[in-house]
Amino acid sequence: MNQDSYDDSSSLSQSDEEFGYNTKKVREIRIEPTQIEFPESYKMILHSIPTNCCEPGPLGLFSLAIGCCVLIAADFGWSNSGLLLRAPWLFWIPGVAQIIAGIFEIFRKNVFGSFAFTIYGALWCGIAWTYMHVLYAGVEDAHIELQHLGVICIGYEIFSMILFISSLGLNTTFPIILGFIQVAVIALISHIFWGTSGVPIAIGLLVVCVFSYYTGFAVFINTIAGGHVISTGGPLLDWKKYVKKD
Repeated sequence: MNQDSYDDSSSLSQSDEEFGYNTKKVREIRIEPTQIEFPESYKMILHSIPTNCCEPGPLGLFSLAIGCCVLIAADFGWSNSGLLLRAPWLFWIPGVAQIIAGIFEIFRKNVFGSFAFTIYGALWCGIAWTYMHVLYAGVEDAHIELQHLGVICIGYEIFSMILFISSLGLNTTFPIILGFIQVAVIALISHIFWGTSGVPIAIGLLVVCVFSYYTGFAVFINTIAGGHVISTGGPLLDWKKYVKKD
């Protein structure tokens, strides 16, 4: 297009004068928030965002415990199931279910729960995916193929340490769960890189499993009862006293 096609100021001025507008004055129009009307489609989207939902803690904790059971049986040698049989249980239960719990925690504005469930759920999904890749890629030496998992576990160990420190201000059972998650992750890193025994992994996961079941049960019963029935212990550290006042 040429420049003439954009030069319609004269027509605009003429139109403004016809409708009685004064083009020499600039008026400021203020619209109160209550006067704004959203289209119906926007209203549907806004109303579809849940502002309140049920307690997702038991879903995440029970899923974590069941995932631990799958790996405990394999590491202790109680089960001879291969990677193909373990992968779907690791992907759907501790993986997808924990991510769903984490999403609901986001709507509840629970920073700790949302980060813990979603990121740990992603780890379980990644482990299951790696199992499937090892099988279908035809890799003979699984330890070589799983080297990248060891590097990822180092990152998760750092993340677990951050969550462990944060959980000290919540209750007593969360630090125990996260502390033994760190034990299991360190043992897994050692198992991947140096071929050490998987028994320390199973021991760490066993403690995680027991306390995840207990904490999930406590949250479940306390939510149903609408009060404090089963204790998860008080916070071990008061973070509020470290808050800096302006």
